Amino acid sequence: MEQEGIYSEMTVRGTVVEQTSQQSVEGMRVRLIYKEQTIASTLSLSDGTFEMPLSLDKLSKGVSVQAYADSLYDGVSLALEPHGYGQQYYDVGTLYVAGPELPTVVTGEVVDVRATSAQGVGEVLSSGKSTVVRRGLCWSTLQYPTLANAYVVGGSGEGLFSVSMENLAVGTTYYVRAFATNGVGTAYGEQQVFSTLAGLPSVQTATEATLLSVSTAQCGGVVVDDGGFAITARGVCWSTTPEPTVSNLHSNDGNGMGTFVSTLTGLLPSATYYVRAYATNANGTVYGEQLIFTTQSGLPTVSTATATSITATSAVCGGEVETDGGYSVTRRGVCYSTSPQPTMAGLHTTDGAGTGQFVSHLLNLTPNTQYYLRAYATNATGTVYGEERVFITTN
Repeated sequence: MEQEGIYSEMTVRGTVVEQTSQQSVEGMRVRLIYKEQTIASTLSLSDGTFEMPLSLDKLSKGVSVQAYADSLYDGVSLALEPHGYGQQYYDVGTLYVAGPELPTVVTGEVVDVRATSAQGVGEVLSSGKSTVVRRGLCWSTLQYPTLANAYVVGGSGEGLFSVSMENLAVGTTYYVRAFATNGVGTAYGEQQVFSTLAGLPSVQTATEATLLSVSTAQCGGVVVDDGGFAITARGVCWSTTPEPTVSNLHSNDGNGMGTFVSTLTGLLPSATYYVRAYATNANGTVYGEQLIFTTQSGLPTVSTATATSITATSAVCGGEVETDGGYSVTRRGVCYSTSPQPTMAGLHTTDGAGTGQFVSHLLNLTPNTQYYLRAYATNATGTVYGEERVFITTN
């Protein structure tokens, strides 16, 4: 028969409280363990309290009983030591458990920045003991963006992720943060800053003009970047004044990226031209470096040969039409006089047409006289003369 005030059964009581919030935890599994076996188990009530029966023989001196909680929370444990046989209740006090936390997420570098898009990365380092149901990036033109701003989801769970931010404004500074949401709430990574491209293309002018003539030339360029928008026009523009634009004469050499060749026509002879490649997209037109060239004069070039076979009344000379200036040489020969700088207004020979070497025969000369002679060549643009030569007829 039991003595009064001595109980063979007692009740173990306590309260489960979340450590950070200090809120009571309902539905937490609490167990009493004796020699690694569960001898009692219960769930905490809405106020976090619990009660479990414990027989006296399990609490005899030297026997340890543990009470701990297990779920999404980090459990705690304590050892129960006998406090005498005269107590009916055994109050273990408050069991502070660490509940789920916000996830831990970091924001990576923003890469592949374009006019209206950019690629961002992030990483969920820890789920906070609660499943990460979504993760991604949020951005804004204001600092510290949240899910109240623009955002894109990049999956769920822990680990690395990469997402594309679309429909961005051209030439704009943005602030971006990675986010991760679990059962507790949403956490954000550190803030990164990037600026979208201006949206204008980039174009380079060819380094030199080729196939130069009196009225034509060939140039071109290369569109190296479309600025994030389709190239709708490209070519070169030219003028006899610096910094030409598409308001001046210009070619239209297709669209898109890459190299293009332009043919300039209707040029003036012996004129200096300024040329720039251009490229146009939805945001405007940009120009490449300025190139300068001069068209051919249109006049031929001719050199004078030295007089030979000189007699009292004759001599042999000639010359060479080296270039035709872009127009056919219709007449060539030598003009001569006893005065310097002879022209076709005076004595002259006619020795065919076209380019190349020719021979002239000077007749009816005056003996023992100094003559001046120059080769000439004529085309549609005029007449040019070679260097002046001097010879003296014999007696």
